[in-house]
Amino acid sequence: MLGSIRPTNACNALPRMTVTATPSITVIVPTFNEQGNIAPIIEQTIRAFGKTQVRIFFADDSTDGTTEEIKTLMKSYPCVDIQHSSTRRGLAQAVVDALKKVREEIVIVMDGDLQHPPAIAPRLVAAINEGADFAVASRYTTGGHELGLNNRWRQLVSSGASRLAQVLLPPARKTTDPLSGFFACRRVLITTSHLQPVGFKILLECLVREQGTIVVDVPYTFDRRLRAASKASIAEGLRFFIHLLRLRLS
Repeated sequence: MLGSIRPTNACNALPRMTVTATPSITVIVPTFNEQGNIAPIIEQTIRAFGKTQVRIFFADDSTDGTTEEIKTLMKSYPCVDIQHSSTRRGLAQAVVDALKKVREEIVIVMDGDLQHPPAIAPRLVAAINEGADFAVASRYTTGGHELGLNNRWRQLVSSGASRLAQVLLPPARKTTDPLSGFFACRRVLITTSHLQPVGFKILLECLVREQGTIVVDVPYTFDRRLRAASKASIAEGLRFFIHLLRLRLS
């Protein structure tokens, strides 16, 4: 259901391309079978940005009713857009494909499972406007928390993988959370032809391929998943370690 809020000026005022006095913003949301989360993501993102113009771009690989849900909501929310693929690209490749389409000055990447609170997104934009090239929503900086990993083993695997990335890849040391899937960046910094993403970890790819950037951490709480199932798996873990080694050797 759409809930209690209606499309606001932040959404209705946004044509497909607009020249404004403030940097234009796109929120890229990669989705795979997240039908129940689509309306809350749209509502919460619009509420978070208030009167600030923002485009919400779904990079969708879904095989359930998610694609149809997005297209239905596009009729009420002109700021919502979609790029759907009938093949499973993976989160990182879906984001890269979306980056090829968007032209806004600031890009936010945010998962479609609501474990990344849209309310944090304006704080990432503020960090960019204050001079950062990348603003990373971090679970591990002071003030950050990790509620979404609901057992000690998953927490150890996650924090251990982050530390391993920082040991092997110096650019990963610019942030306390190099494996975060929630970040903002200046679009002009990303050359999509440089990116060779594997699996989930698009931020790590960007930090390594697009070096020499100013990175700022913004604390947030990685929330519990309320709907659908986690996409994490042993196979994704293996893909991550292979990708890590490939980045190390590149």
